[in-house]
Formats: sequence, C-alpha cells, structure tokens
Amino acid sequence: MAGASITLVAGYPRSGTTFTAGSCAASEAWWHHGEGILSMRDKARPRTGFQLDAGLDRAAFDRSVASLRRFSVRTHSPPEAVRRDFPEVWDRIARIVYVQRHPFEVALSVCRYVIATQGFVPGSGRAETSFDSAAERGEVAAFFRLFCDHRGAPDFLPAWGSWSDHVAAWRAAMDTAGLPCAVLSYDRLVREPVARLTTAATTLGLPWQEEHVRKAVAQMEPDKVRKGIGAFFVGQDPERLRYPALLRDDDIRAGFATFGTEMLRFGL
Repeated sequence: MAGASITLVAGYPRSGTTFTAGSCAASEAWWHHGEGILSMRDKARPRTGFQLDAGLDRAAFDRSVASLRRFSVRTHSPPEAVRRDFPEVWDRIARIVYVQRHPFEVALSVCRYVIATQGFVPGSGRAETSFDSAAERGEVAAFFRLFCDHRGAPDFLPAWGSWSDHVAAWRAAMDTAGLPCAVLSYDRLVREPVARLTTAATTLGLPWQEEHVRKAVAQMEPDKVRKGIGAFFVGQDPERLRYPALLRDDDIRAGFATFGTEMLRFGL
C-alpha cells in the first residue's frame, strides 16, 4: 500500500496513552527530521501524531499519509470500534502498542482527573476540587470500590467498556493481527522511558535511534505536559504507585479479588 504506515497506540483511559503516544509521535518527528523529510521549524509540517477519540482531522491525516513514512495514532477505543469507525486508519496499521497500567492506579487517576477537571467526586457527586480532601474523607476509596464493582469506571462503560474487557480485547486483537506488537506497562515506562521505548522500537521494527527517543521523552517530561495541556494530566509523582497509601487493606484485597486474574495473566 502506498503512503505512510501507522503505529497504533491504544490503552484504557488514564493509562498513560498521552505520554506513550506523544513520545512515539515525537520520535517519528525526530527520525523524519534526520532523514530530511520534514523540518522541525516548520509549524505547518505534516503531523506525526493523531488522536482518534475526538474525531479524525481527515485533511491532516491525508497529508501525513502522503508525506511521511510512518506516524502514530492514539485511541482509548476497543479494537472493534476503531475498525468500524476509522477504516482508513485500520487498513494502514502496521504495528500496535498497547499501554496497560495497574488497574488500581487507573481507578485513582480517574478519580483525580474528574475532581480536577469537573469539580466533583465521581460516584458520590459531591462537590470537591481537592483530591487529597476527598481521600481523607474516604471518598477516593469509595470510588475505587465502585470501580471494582463495574470492573472499570462506570461512566466509561458505554464508550470504552470495562478495564478488564478493554485489556482482553486488545490482547486478543494483537494475537490475531499478524503484525509486530508490544505491550508497555506505564508504571514501568515512566521509570525507564528511553530504554523501554528504544526496546519497543526494535521489537516493532521502527528505525528510531536512541537520540530520537531521548529527545522525544524530553519533550514529554511531566512538567512540560502539565504546562502544555493541564496539571490534571500527569500527577506530581507519576513514577510512584499511590494505591498502598490511599486504600485500606480490605479495599486492596477486593481489588485483587476483582482484577487479580488479569493482573497475573497479563503481567501487570
């Protein structure tokens, strides 16, 4: 097929797809720059990264297909939705990256995100702008129990399904795709981003050099992301698992009873 191929980056909401897909798009930009295909100073250059969930800019997409060797596309959608709604993307997928995050941390991140952006505690609906205050009152733990009851965030179920179903669907899609695929643990990726992304590039057959990945990761460092798209996107300490300090022992036991099979099966 003529034109650019696509690296599809998928993951459940609040699982680290912003960081991962942004790093992939920036790595592609630096590779294309090194090959003389695009200029990093050209603000009108073809895009090396797209996000599907808010819709696809088809004019920009077509320009990237015609001008580049590869680019990345990010989605939270399950595979069947991408195949149905974006066939022009699906037909160009040459490799898949699935970003998975510890489900306990996904639940806490969803709670933090809703409080920061919408001013209430998900589940209870109580007005709140401080995650720490909600945690002190036990409302974060209460949302975690609700997350366990639904195996995901209740409001996410219509569009994205449960956390468990999302992981299983993408794992199955990768098993049958006949394409190079990689699964990246966000919790580990943020601790060793350059090494893990460079290894993933080798696995996926991407020609990025370490210098491309290093520059890309520098562009996506937490402080820059917070300044660029909002403090609620990246926590103050993304490298640290927060759930042991925020959940009671019985909540953690309930979490493992709910998600433990998937966590062992999928290496979380």
